[in-house]
This record gives sequence, C-alpha cells and structure tokens, in this order.
Amino acid sequence: MKLTVRNFKKEVRDKVLAAIDRIAKGCATAAGLPPDKMPDVHVRQDESTAATYNNPELTRRVTAALKTALGSDKIIAKDPTMGAEDFCEYSLPDHSVPAFMFNVGAVDPAKAAESKKTGTPLPSLHSSKFAPVPEPTIRTGIIGMTSAVLDLLKK
Repeated sequence: MKLTVRNFKKEVRDKVLAAIDRIAKGCATAAGLPPDKMPDVHVRQDESTAATYNNPELTRRVTAALKTALGSDKIIAKDPTMGAEDFCEYSLPDHSVPAFMFNVGAVDPAKAAESKKTGTPLPSLHSSKFAPVPEPTIRTGIIGMTSAVLDLLKK
C-alpha cells in the first residue's frame, strides 16, 4: 500500500507517520500474524515536500498593495490547503527568507459563479480540463506582481 501524507508542521508529520506504523502493526497483530510477517513500513524521505509558509508580515504588506492595485473586492483570503507545492523551498527550511505565495484567478467568472451555485467543482490547475481565460488572467498577474514588487522596493 502506498500513501501520501500531507501536513503543515513537521511535529504533526512525525506523529502521523509513527501512528501509521503502529496501526499497521496493531492490525497485523490483531489478525494473528507472526512477528516475521509484520508489515514493513517505509517512508521515502526524498519524496517529502514541506508546507508553504506565508510570512505574516510580508503577507499583510503585499495584500495591502494588491488591494490598492486591484481593488479590495478582488482579493480573497484563502484557507490553507494540502496541495504539495515546491514554493516552500524559496523561504528555506528555517523560513529565514520571508515568502508569500498568492494565486491569480484564471477561470471565466460565469463558470466560477455557476460552480459556486451548483457546488460542482471547477477543474483543478493540473487537470486537462483546466481552461484559464488568458487576457484578464495575465493582466491581473502582471498588475499584482508589479504592484507587490514596487511596494516592496519602497524605502
């Protein structure tokens, strides 16, 4: 059996991995397996991706710049997600480099409204059915990123 384990904190990951090992062996014991037939739980450390950490101060500052440039009604705070993302590497494992990741909406607003109304999810970013609307998406991304950089370069 293969599993993907997602977490926001290393301490939680360690507890979850220990629990998987303990539960697998407990189930095997309950089923009457002898010690030489116990499950062998392997964790591939080279396939782990840390959670992306948005530096709170940088997040507040960039969010304010984005609201000024794009309008407060266009900026939506998102809850943390469990998607694996290599963006976490930019801030280094100790978060010594402040980082902030933001997403740019790319879906036709009518499709987004329909999805919200019906509850039918939109195709995800890596889906073959994902169909961004190029012109407003690229324009919004350029305005957002430029505004963030100009604000951060102020003295």
